[in-house]
Formats: sequence, structure tokens, C-alpha cells
Amino acid sequence: MRKTSFAPALIVAILLAASSAVPFLRSASITSTAPNEATAWVCPMHPEYTMDVAGICPRCGMKLVRAAPFDVRDYRLDFRTIPAIVKPGQKFTMQFKMFHPGTGEQVKKFEVVHEKQFHLFVISQDMQSFQHIHPEEQPDGTWTIEATLPKEGYYKVLSDFMPSGGAPQFLARPLVTAGYSGDLAENSAHLVADPPKVKKAVDDISATVTYDPEVCMVGLYCHLNFHLTDTATGLPVSDLQTYLGAFGHTLIMSEDMVQYVHSHPLDILAQPDDDGGPPVFLIPPDATPEYLEKIRGGPDVTFEGLMPKPGHYRAWTQFRRADKIHTFEFTFDAVPPKP
Repeated sequence: MRKTSFAPALIVAILLAASSAVPFLRSASITSTAPNEATAWVCPMHPEYTMDVAGICPRCGMKLVRAAPFDVRDYRLDFRTIPAIVKPGQKFTMQFKMFHPGTGEQVKKFEVVHEKQFHLFVISQDMQSFQHIHPEEQPDGTWTIEATLPKEGYYKVLSDFMPSGGAPQFLARPLVTAGYSGDLAENSAHLVADPPKVKKAVDDISATVTYDPEVCMVGLYCHLNFHLTDTATGLPVSDLQTYLGAFGHTLIMSEDMVQYVHSHPLDILAQPDDDGGPPVFLIPPDATPEYLEKIRGGPDVTFEGLMPKPGHYRAWTQFRRADKIHTFEFTFDAVPPKP
């Protein structure tokens, strides 16, 4: 079989053309000629949950914000690197500017979602390299951050942010390093699901995952249940620190790197009662930074995701212990719904 190779410039051109159509799992990215800019109170993490009054999201405890959740247009994202040609193993700077899709004005006000206004993910095409970082805003409204890529190749740079008064955005841009002349199809991810209840260790934390249901099904929420133990002693971990306002963080990505779930742990202890009482959360919605830094968690942490199509998925899940971020990779399948 003859292999087809693409030069980096051609790869960039192809993917720039495609990147504006990257879907957002919780709200598909669709260009609209007649956008619905009606406002509502919405959960930044679960934008499908809307209210006509201010309140607290019953799913995650976040405060609802005034936004335009029904406006599904992509914002314009200008992305550049300094230097323009990125070399693996060498530091470079990424710069971002966001612009309103209707007015064209630069956006300079964003909502805080789990302690940050901008979550950035840099993932290699083979899904072996993963970075979750947070650019900083400059006085002129540009967001910048330094990074280093571990090897030559094609990467996706995924920007996750919520403009104040707008809708959540998840925008992809390609980045191809110097020296890459690989085969685009061959170098794509070819995921294989992990064996059931496999245990993986990252430094002093070992993790096993079970799924509920046992096999994730398209269109139904799937729960990823982590059980964490100390690698040396085998004892349950009870000293997890909060990371981004919760006891963990996960990004789930489809094998084709088109669909994603950005999830934080379920920390709800009790649902509203029949008399309309408020839900009870493990971490109070109004927790102060001092409180978040003091509390400890573990050994069981649960995330949830809604997979939109059958196939292979990879979850990068992060925990903080002893002031260090531990990143785990788990791969699983989602199957079609039962007839």
C-alpha cells in the first residue's frame, strides 16, 4: 500500500480549514446566520443547564452566570507562535486573541471556570503527549504562555474559555513542528481499550478505574470511578489536594480528536429533597481559596461524561498530591445504544 505524506505547511492549511468546525460535546459548534442571542442564567461547566434566575448548578455547585447559551457560533480565535517555526525540545510562546463573532470586537472579559478563565490543552496527533496549561492575560487583551513540545509532529491546540455574556467555546488550532514530514494517517492515534480494572501508577499514586455502566454507551452519562492508593504502601489515599477547585480534573477525547468532555469530579452528597431543599456538596460552592487549600480528599473520585458516538476514547485525569500534579491516561470504548 502506498503511503501518503504531507509537508507541514500543507497539514496546517488542511487543518486550519477544518478547525472551525470542531464540535463542542455539550453544544455543537455551528455557524448561524441568525444567531439566538437570548440570554439566560447558565452553568459554565454544564451549559445545557439554564435558568431564568440566578442560582447554583445542581450538577456541580457552580454559580450560574448570565450568558447567551443558545448562540452556538464560534468566536474568532487568532493564534500565533513566537518563533513562527516551533522546534521540538525548545521553548516557544503561544499568543491568543479572541473576537466576538457578531461585532468583531476583541473580547477582554471572561468567566472564571474552575479557578481559571482560560484552559488550554496541547495534544499530539498520536495522543501520547498531553499538556493542560493556563495562559495569562496581558494588558492589551492578548493571552500568552510558554511551552515546550517533546517531539516533532502535528499537535492540536485546544482553547477552552467562556466569554462573559457569551457561550462556552472550545476551539482547535493546528500546530506543526519543524522537521515533521510524517504520514498524517499513520501517525494518528490508534487507541486500544485498557483491560478491565487495570491499575496504573504515577509516582506515589496508583489508580484503578471502573465504569458505570460497565461499558459506556452513546447518549447515556458514563461514570468513571477512580480508586486511588499509595504506590508504596497500598493504603487508600486520603490526602488529595484540590486542583482547580476540585479533587481532580479530566479531559476525555475521541480517537479522531473531534469530540471531547471537560469534566471535574462529582462532589454532590445529596440531591434536593421533595420539599425543594438545596443540594448538598462535598465542596461548598462558596468555598474560599483558603478552605480549598486546607481540605483533603480521596480515595474515591468520580467523573462523568456523555459520549456522542461509538468508538475509542482517551481520558487524561489529573490529581494533586503533595503539591504535585499526577496525570493518568486511561482508554475505553463507547458502544451504540441498545435497540
